[in-house]
Amino acid sequence: MKMFKKGGRLIVKQIFVLFVGISVFFSTCFIYQKTHGREEAVYHIHRRLQNGEPSGYGERTASGNNDTRMESTVSNQHEKDIKISVTLPSRGKTERLSKRKQIKNASRLSLYKERKVQISSTCRKYGLGKFPLQGDSEEEDPHGYRAMGDSYPWPPEKSLMYQESWHLLYCWIHKVASSSWSTVFFNLKGKDVPPSRLHEAAQQFSIPSSKLPGAISNSLVFTIVRHPFERLVSAYRDKFEFSKKYAYIYTKYASKILGLKTPAEAERARRPTFSEFADYLLRVPVQQFNDHWVPYWLHCHVCEMEYDIIGKMETI
Repeated sequence: MKMFKKGGRLIVKQIFVLFVGISVFFSTCFIYQKTHGREEAVYHIHRRLQNGEPSGYGERTASGNNDTRMESTVSNQHEKDIKISVTLPSRGKTERLSKRKQIKNASRLSLYKERKVQISSTCRKYGLGKFPLQGDSEEEDPHGYRAMGDSYPWPPEKSLMYQESWHLLYCWIHKVASSSWSTVFFNLKGKDVPPSRLHEAAQQFSIPSSKLPGAISNSLVFTIVRHPFERLVSAYRDKFEFSKKYAYIYTKYASKILGLKTPAEAERARRPTFSEFADYLLRVPVQQFNDHWVPYWLHCHVCEMEYDIIGKMETI
């Protein structure tokens, strides 16, 4: 009887162990299958991202709609796994980054404010634009700045590009990344323009004088400047040192720089040196300057308009 009881208990234990083993086996298979499917889904999403489809969707066809919906469902199911583990930092790290950003933004705002103060004080010092001369001084404009400002023929709107939907008002300055900003403006408009047509941006995004006051008050008004001497060197190298001799700017201004009688002679003559280019700028009035080397305080009317941001090409 005792032997029978012991045998029965042993059989029960064996059955229990077998049942547990079978349960563990099936649970392992189920977990592996689920995890494997998740890994495949995540890999597929990342593979499509690497193929240049940020949303995870390709072109949709009638036969592919079901696959697309399934892919979206899988993506939603595993969104937490992808974003939290890969993208989002911990809360403590987020706070530190936020403080760092705040300090950086405050520093930038302080820098832009300093530049605005410097511009307004300089304009006020020489009585330029909207700033009258201080005191009873009636100087005869020894530096000629007021005469330049009064005689400069371009109105403010001619130097501006306006992106109304993005509330951007930009004063373009040649030889200070103006082509890059033209590309940005076209891209914001959803247009892909070849480099040979970037010069059309000034016309494409021009603003009528009647809309200028409203645009100034409702937009981020900005420009990018560069050291004036570096800009002159860049203009010289682009338009005279490396330019084709039959190019419009070369033939028109090289003849004047070299003292030739006609622009056609410039194609046969030697190229002007930088010294000759500088001498030419010193002897002609600013009204005859090309916009590739006209002083940008005139071109952008900095004493008449208030800019929110004035960036520097050297530190941008």
